[in-house]
Amino acid sequence: MKKNELTNKKDKINKEEKNKLKKENKNSNNKSTFSSEDKEKVKSDNKKDKKTKKVSIKEEKESNKENTPEEYQSFDENTNLDYNLDSNNKEEHGKKEKLSKFLYKNSNLKIFEVLIIMILTASICVFSTILIMNETVCIKKNNVILKDSKLKEFEEVYDIINSSYYKKTNKSKLIEGAIDGMLKSLNDPHTSYFTKEQTDEFNTEMSGSYKGIGAEITINKDNNIIVYSVFKGSPAEEAGLKYGDKILEVDGKSTIGKTTNDVSLMIRNDQNAKAKIKIERDGSVSVVEIEKRVVEINSVESKSIDKNNKKIGYIVINTFADNTYSQFKEELEKLEEKGIDSLIIDVRSNTGGYLHSVTSILNILLPEGKTMYQISDRTSTKSYQSTSSVSRNYPIAVIIDGSSASASEILAIAMQESYGATIIGTNSYGKGTVQTTKELSNGGMFKYTIQRWLSPKGNWINEKGVTPDVKVELSDEYFKNPSGDTDNQLQKALDIISKK
Repeated sequence: MKKNELTNKKDKINKEEKNKLKKENKNSNNKSTFSSEDKEKVKSDNKKDKKTKKVSIKEEKESNKENTPEEYQSFDENTNLDYNLDSNNKEEHGKKEKLSKFLYKNSNLKIFEVLIIMILTASICVFSTILIMNETVCIKKNNVILKDSKLKEFEEVYDIINSSYYKKTNKSKLIEGAIDGMLKSLNDPHTSYFTKEQTDEFNTEMSGSYKGIGAEITINKDNNIIVYSVFKGSPAEEAGLKYGDKILEVDGKSTIGKTTNDVSLMIRNDQNAKAKIKIERDGSVSVVEIEKRVVEINSVESKSIDKNNKKIGYIVINTFADNTYSQFKEELEKLEEKGIDSLIIDVRSNTGGYLHSVTSILNILLPEGKTMYQISDRTSTKSYQSTSSVSRNYPIAVIIDGSSASASEILAIAMQESYGATIIGTNSYGKGTVQTTKELSNGGMFKYTIQRWLSPKGNWINEKGVTPDVKVELSDEYFKNPSGDTDNQLQKALDIISKK
C-alpha cells in the first residue's frame, strides 16, 4: 500500500516536472531539451508541415508560370530553387548549374553592351571636343586682329571714312594707303609696300627685261629722286640722262614725297609712249623726252684692257638679277681664255639685287672654305663659306662709289677681307640689311627687313659704307665727257692692278 502510494506520488511529481519543463521550453526561444517521444512527435509534425509547404509552393509556382511572360519564367524558377533541393537534390542541382551558366552568359553580354556604350560615348565626347577646339582656334585666328585695341581704332576710322566722307571712297586704296603708312612708320627706307602693278614691274625687272627707259633711280638722304644708273644702249642713254640727275617731275607731276616705286610707275605709265622728265643738273633745270620700250637688262659687260704689258680683264656688273651669275660666269671664262693676268670688277652705280646672285659669284672667286659674309637675325649669327673647288689666284680690284649698295657692298668687302682685293673709288652707300618680300592676297607685296649682314670679319657697314683702300673721286672731266679715258677711277685701278 505504501509502496503503491510512493509510486503514485513519484509519477505525479514526474508529471508535474514534465509540465513545468514544457512551459519553460515554450518561453526559452527553442533552447529546451526534448525527450525521445517528444522529438519523434515534433519530427512527425515537421514532415507534415514540410509536405504541406511544398504543395503550397508548387501550386504557387504553377500559378506564377501562368501569369509570367515566357522570357522571364526561367529566372522566376531560379528564385525558388532553394525550396526544392530537399525533394530532388540531384535534379535541382543540375538545373542550378545550367541556370548559373545562363546567368553568367547573360551577365557577360550585359558587360559587353555597357563597354560598347562607354566607348561610343567617349568617342563622341572626344570628337565633339576636337570640333569645339578647332572652331575656337579658327575664331581666334580670324579675330586675332580684334584683340589689339589700336586696330579697333583703325576699324573705326575705316568705317567712318567709308560711310561719312563727303566723296565716294575706294576701299582698296584706303587699305593700300594704311599698309604703306604702317611700313613707312618703321623709318626704314628699305621696307616698302608694292601695289599689284608695282609688284608686276619689280618681278619683270628682276627677271632680266622690262618696258621703260633703261635707267635706275634711288632716293638720297634729302629724299630727292636721283638717277644712279643708265643702261648702255638704252633710251635713257640716247636721251642724255646721266648719273646724279635729280628728277623733279614726270609728265608734269611732282616727285616730291614719292617713293622710288612711285616714280618708276610714273615713268613706265603705258598711256604715254614717251616720258617727259624734268631734271636738275648742276643747278640748272631742263626737260628731256625719253621713248619707252622693252629694255633687255644685260647686267654684265666685259672687255680686256692692255696696260703695262699686262692683259687685264674688266667686268661691269649693273645689277644682281636672276640671270646675273650666269652672265658673269660666261664673261669671266671668256676673259680667262684670253689669258688675263688680273681682273677689275666694277660695281659703281649698282644698288644691289638678289643675295643668291652675289653669293654664286663669290663662290667661284674665293678659295674653298673662305668666308663670304655673315647673316645675323634676332637670335643668332651664321657664317657662309665658299664651297667651290675652283677659285682664282690672280690680282683683283673692285671699283665702288656712293651708289654701290647692298649686294655690291657684299661683293666688295668680301673680296677685300677674304681675297685681298684692292678697293678703289669712294665710300659705298652703306646698306647692311637684308630684305625679303611677301606676296599679299590682293596681288601686291611688301618688302621688309629681316636680317643684317656682316663682313667676313664681322664688320657692319650699315650707314657707313665700305671704305676703299685707295680713295679716288670721279673727275669733272668725266661728267663733261664720259669715256674710259676720262674715267679717272678706272684708270687708277688699271695702274694699280697692272703693277701687281
